Amino acid sequence: MAGAHLSRFQGRGIEFDEVRPYQPGDDIRSMDWRVTARTGKPHTKLFREERERPALVLLDLRPSMFFATRGALKSVIAVECASLLAWSVMQQGDRIGSLIIDGDATSEAQLSRPVRGHRGVLRLLGNAVNHGNWKQRSQAIDERQSLQKMLQRASHAARTGSLIMMVSDGRGLDNNSIAQLKRLLLHHTVVFVLVYDAFEADMPEVGELQASDGKMRRSVDSNNASMRKEHHAHFLNRRASLKDLARLPGFVFLECATHEDPFTVMQASLGR
Repeated sequence: MAGAHLSRFQGRGIEFDEVRPYQPGDDIRSMDWRVTARTGKPHTKLFREERERPALVLLDLRPSMFFATRGALKSVIAVECASLLAWSVMQQGDRIGSLIIDGDATSEAQLSRPVRGHRGVLRLLGNAVNHGNWKQRSQAIDERQSLQKMLQRASHAARTGSLIMMVSDGRGLDNNSIAQLKRLLLHHTVVFVLVYDAFEADMPEVGELQASDGKMRRSVDSNNASMRKEHHAHFLNRRASLKDLARLPGFVFLECATHEDPFTVMQASLGR
């Protein structure tokens, strides 16, 4: 389909790319006679066609996303960010697909293939709204394995040249998942939106805290300086790994806290 993005493949497009020496099999209609006359050797013009770019939204709805100490739950902020990105892609005339991962080993990721128009966005929103209640699941979640599963599914589902937009808290990010993101960059453009709560970035010193997932209850002593330091280091390492990836071509890193407005963050970041 015709679109607004230059194809990686050279052909009979309308966007001029380069001039190179003629090779057997080249279309004689693309001969650059001026360069040929000036150099005395046959040269041909190469063009690139504009193609429609498919986009795939990876939405993280694992149990860790159902948490916040202020603003809205990380899952709510993630869905808002994902929907804003999806509407933006649709507005550009590109196809939009989605992939939802909940981390449950017994369930399959909800994959919607990229389609044109508002159908792709509505499928993403419908899958997010109709997503099952994670509290009803009894199996423990391996965050590293579930994150790697999301990236593997994305690698198989996305066509070459796709725009992959991942909205997640990044929990479970390790060397293996970073290597997977780098492999995705070989064939795709990747936008990573890190959704986090202020408590994850910096635990306040407020005494003993109680936390529960509806089944188990744990207590945390926030007065323990070494534990707060370790807690802070985990978040900084996760953020630093993503910022390092942002130095690579084709990787865009964004951040959105649970107390921030996703529209304002997306507009300010992507507007640049």
